[in-house]
Amino acid sequence: MDPHYDGVIFQTHAAEMIRRLRTSFPAYRVLDVRSSGDFAAGHIPGALCVSAEQLELKMPAGLDGGSELFVIGAKLGDPAIRQASLALMAHGARRIVELPGGMAEWQEAAGEIETGAQQAA
Repeated sequence: MDPHYDGVIFQTHAAEMIRRLRTSFPAYRVLDVRSSGDFAAGHIPGALCVSAEQLELKMPAGLDGGSELFVIGAKLGDPAIRQASLALMAHGARRIVELPGGMAEWQEAAGEIETGAQQAA
């Protein structure tokens, strides 16, 4: 990762995100900012369910601001995606990547899905 791009919000597409999530380096976390019901119905494996409003209050426990943080919402134009990204930046996150098409784009690209609830601490 190039430190010259710290503090920049990036956007990517589902195919690139699928490719990126196949590797563990550099470290990353996926933050799903949809409702807990939508999250439980299907989400990216290993994602944390955390609302944009929660992120405005604090960085969830266990998140490293130096890790890449992927932010995913419901669909294209979901304002929670950018709201969460800006909140993460305010808490010191340096590498934020948005999937602007959200879970709709992820599913369309045949990205892996798991079900069940997993809330951020």
